[in-house]
Amino acid sequence: MATRLTKDFSRRDFIKFSALASAGALIDFRSGNETTLFKRFEQSETGLLGRVFKDGTASYSDPSVVAQQIALHNHNDVLTLRDTIIKKSDQAVNEVWYRLDDDSFIHSHDVQLVENQLNAPQSKISSSGLLAEVTVPFTDAWNSSTNGKKSNQIFFYGSTHWVYGLGEDKEKNFYYLVKEDRWNYTYYVNSTHMRIIQDEELLPISELVPLDDKCIRISLQQQVMIAYEKNEPVFMSALASGQLTGSTNLTTPPGNFAINYKRPSRHMAHSDRMGTNGTELYGVPWVSYFTDTGIAFHGTYWHNNFTRPRSHGCINLPISAAHWVYRWTQPIVPPREQKYVSRYGTQVEVI
Repeated sequence: MATRLTKDFSRRDFIKFSALASAGALIDFRSGNETTLFKRFEQSETGLLGRVFKDGTASYSDPSVVAQQIALHNHNDVLTLRDTIIKKSDQAVNEVWYRLDDDSFIHSHDVQLVENQLNAPQSKISSSGLLAEVTVPFTDAWNSSTNGKKSNQIFFYGSTHWVYGLGEDKEKNFYYLVKEDRWNYTYYVNSTHMRIIQDEELLPISELVPLDDKCIRISLQQQVMIAYEKNEPVFMSALASGQLTGSTNLTTPPGNFAINYKRPSRHMAHSDRMGTNGTELYGVPWVSYFTDTGIAFHGTYWHNNFTRPRSHGCINLPISAAHWVYRWTQPIVPPREQKYVSRYGTQVEVI
């Protein structure tokens, strides 16, 4: 099997794409769309919004970190993003900036693109659970629907969770009963902040293409993945692979693998703090494992800084890219399955 990523993708093309991809852009070669960057968000009723990742995040007078600082923003501040500025560069680095309402600029890797989409509650919930995604920048999760004071956790935009029921408090507010999949703790979440994912959104992509004719190739050097059908590229996304931090080697292992285990939602834990929830990552979406040691493709809501290593070994992807990988690769997972294991999955080549 050839180790080049694609026969018609030049270094110039990669540099042009990587600036966009680092902020969540995708390329679907078959559809003719060069990029789907921001399309979903720009068409949203709430427009383009950004959730700030860290306290003390600066916005600047110009799209440059050496420009004058105009304001400092805090964790979970939600900002209106007026324009997208793509700064030209000879380097394959993240050069996407957003213009804010005060005409200052914030770097794309400092914010998560989000919506503030409210949903009608769904009263009919299967006893086996329904998968749902968070559609607001963030939402509180309580271990009781009636305490109403301080949330126990925060669930973030794009995270996915299993819903098992609908409850109502004294003020006639509706809450979904959510059970996380690591410790089986239960939480109540405002039902308008979550959208039940429909079965058709989980149907496989290119289902009739034989297993041996599909492959994903990952370039650790370029921090990009390309999916192939019959050795022709069909999809591309930037990624963030495992990092080397001091004496700790968390790099993604090179080699030939196959996807063998999937979960549409997974509660993950890390050894360092990742934000509000400490070391816990609730509802990591669209997880497709390809090693027996737990290395996987998955969606990422805790950073927006792709094209450079920064994970604990997994392949961090924009959420929409992870969803595509989950649907396109084998094994095919039935819509209501919470986990699915198979030794016959799509090939993954890490170089």
